[in-house]
Formats: sequence, C-alpha cells, structure tokens
Amino acid sequence: MRLQTTTYEIKSGKVSSPVRIAFVSDLHNSLFGKSQSELKNAIDGAKPDIVVFGGDLADKTQDDLPENSYILVKYLVKRYPCFYTIGNHENARGDSARIKQQMSDFGVTVLEGNGTVININGNETEICGIYDAHTYDEVNGELVNQLDAVTSEKDSKRTRILIAHFPEQIDEYLKGNFDIVLSGHAHGGQWRIPGLIDGVFAPGQGVFPKYTAGVYMHGDTAHIVSRGLWKPSTLIAVPRIFNRPELVFVDIKK
Repeated sequence: MRLQTTTYEIKSGKVSSPVRIAFVSDLHNSLFGKSQSELKNAIDGAKPDIVVFGGDLADKTQDDLPENSYILVKYLVKRYPCFYTIGNHENARGDSARIKQQMSDFGVTVLEGNGTVININGNETEICGIYDAHTYDEVNGELVNQLDAVTSEKDSKRTRILIAHFPEQIDEYLKGNFDIVLSGHAHGGQWRIPGLIDGVFAPGQGVFPKYTAGVYMHGDTAHIVSRGLWKPSTLIAVPRIFNRPELVFVDIKK
C-alpha cells in the first residue's frame, strides 16, 4: 500500500519559533521501499526537529526482532533527536525490556513513566511517555503510577508533549496537563469510507470507534491520533480499506 503523509498544525502561545515533529507509529516491522527508503526520504524531506516513535515498532506475531523497524531507527537517530514508548505489541511479545534496551543502545530516548526537557529552536519542551495510564511500575521499592509521575502544573510555561499509545485513554491523559498528546493503536479504524465512516473497528474502542485519526481538541490539549504505518503482510491479516499507511508530521506554530 502507498505511503501517505499528513501534516497537522497546532497553534501555541508557548513557542517563539516553529517546531516540527515526525510521528512514526504502528510500523509493526513493515517495510517501505528498500532499506526503508520511502520513510527515510519522506522524513528527511520534511526536515523535522525531532522524531517520535509511538509504539508497536514490533509485531506480536513475529518471534524475531523487528529488524525492518531497526533499519529506520538506526538511520534516523543519527540525524534527529528520537524518542520512544512501547505499544501493546511490544508488551504482548514478552520481550519489551530487550527492545527498549536495544532502542536505548541505538541512542533513542526511551520514555515510560518519565520525561525529559529539551530545547527545540529556542523553545523549552518537555517530552513524556507512558505505556498505559492504568499501569503501575515498581520504582525503588514503591509502586508509581506512570501518568502521575509525568503530571505537571497546569500553568507550565514549557510545551508539554505526551507519547501515549492508546487513544481511548484520553480522558486519563488530560489529567496530566499536556499541550499535545500523540497516540496510535487504532490503525485508522481499519476500514474507512470517506465522508461517511471514520473507521469501523479499533482495539480498545470496538465498533465505530471515536478516536481513529486526526486532531481532537480537548480544551487547550490537542490529541493527535495517527492511522499508523502497519500494512497487511499476510493473506489472513485484516486489510486496510480507504486507509493508507500514514506518516504524521506535527507543526507547532506561534
């Protein structure tokens, strides 16, 4: 299936100069051109300031490591600051710790119940990541809620971005006071009918899901959901209909 790129523009009073994010979600070890040439060219052509990997780089049906995804990661991390949180497929495989370690070894900042502050074009930006709003991790012998760990004051002067795979948990994410939330997982609702149905089914949301693709505004928080890059690789896989694999760019402008 042909790759589609989509750019969303978000207006913010917290930036003094533009910021561009490349959002790579739900790749599922799919391949786009020789050595991921299509994705590499699309991202380089857009000249993003950072790259965000929003989970499901790997696929739970595969026993081996996601080498096709790693080809892209190793290329991009040499050119852009890169950030990553796992998705449900890494978690379901049972080897998410190994994948997170490999991503860290590549030079990617792995976020799961934590965040980091960076300067992007003179803009102080906080990037946080969680796996699940309802997941608790044991840290220093104590149970810590991942979302609680990255929640900040509402009047934060810096731009706050949350990478969180499951769009259906948006009501929980809103408690964390983020300016932008980046999600995937829904695969665009699998089957779409332009102008009529924005998706037939999504995991975690069921039939005719609410959050499948695009920008959903919740007050001052922009929730951006990618249709994801997964493309069917076997005859038994559910096909995508009127729902091309999507690479998302987010432009934050004054």
